[in-house]
Amino acid sequence: MSSRVDDLSAWRVFVTYAKTGSLVAAADVLDVEPSSVSRTIRSLERAIGQALVQHNSRPMQLTEAGQKALSRMEPVLRTHQKLIESLQTDAAATAGHIRLSVAPGFASRRIMPFLTAFKALYPNIDIDIVTGMKEPDMAKGLCEVGVLTGEPTLPGLVYMYRGRNVYLPVASPAYIARHGMPLRPIDLVKHTVYAYQGPVRPETKFLERGEIREAPVYDRVVRMADITTIRQALLADQGVGVDMPLVQIYEELTAGRLVPVMPGWMRKPEECYVVTSRANWHIRRVRLFMQWFANRMHEAFDGYEKAVSSIVGLPPKSQISSDEVFQTKR
Repeated sequence: MSSRVDDLSAWRVFVTYAKTGSLVAAADVLDVEPSSVSRTIRSLERAIGQALVQHNSRPMQLTEAGQKALSRMEPVLRTHQKLIESLQTDAAATAGHIRLSVAPGFASRRIMPFLTAFKALYPNIDIDIVTGMKEPDMAKGLCEVGVLTGEPTLPGLVYMYRGRNVYLPVASPAYIARHGMPLRPIDLVKHTVYAYQGPVRPETKFLERGEIREAPVYDRVVRMADITTIRQALLADQGVGVDMPLVQIYEELTAGRLVPVMPGWMRKPEECYVVTSRANWHIRRVRLFMQWFANRMHEAFDGYEKAVSSIVGLPPKSQISSDEVFQTKR
């Protein structure tokens, strides 16, 4: 049987022909040639094995099968058209741009797979990446969506849990072979240390192991805001990274290109949130993106921790759900 019988566009031609009463009138409505209308009707008739119109009758008359098809297909086509219009309205309601603020290191190494996956689901929403936005910027609406470290406190914000950032002290095996393994924060005084100091988070003042807390001691320290450059220096056997984000190095840890140092010691993990202003939360495309992004990010960051679970011990995680929506006070 021809696929024409399942083709709604072919049935639309038939219904238009039946309603207008002539090939010429139907062709004018459909913006096609009259011969095209005739071929479509004939194709439908071959597909169902019955005549739909009395071809030698003037004016045009439907057969019994044609009358039955018209009564059944006309409401089907109306429902189909309403569905298309509804979907197009939804698409128009979500279309537009979203400015997303993430940490520079995450923007340069990790963000693209997330954006590609979201774009496949919502091709009419464009995501523009910015970096460096803080909580006051989000409260002012300067950026539609941002990822912030620490739970928001300023009035007028809506936020969802993204998962935690884990920070580890690491070095390359070659560096450790030449300079030895630091075992406690005080041992860092014997090493060249790379420490993050920039807009994303404060400088690491303490490292923890369970309930014990100690300040790292430096003699030779390189402080910088570019986490990618720190990672490259560590891979080049240049020193110890005191507080490397797991998201930046989990592949190197699993491959053995970097190894944990000071076993059990690390900067305290920090909970992170996907944040928007209350005004922006009422924009449908912002809600769609935030809910999708918070869940995908939570899954990804859980995956980073699982990837290194046999290499380094991590403190217990919180049980905050990435589906829950929180609001700060007005």
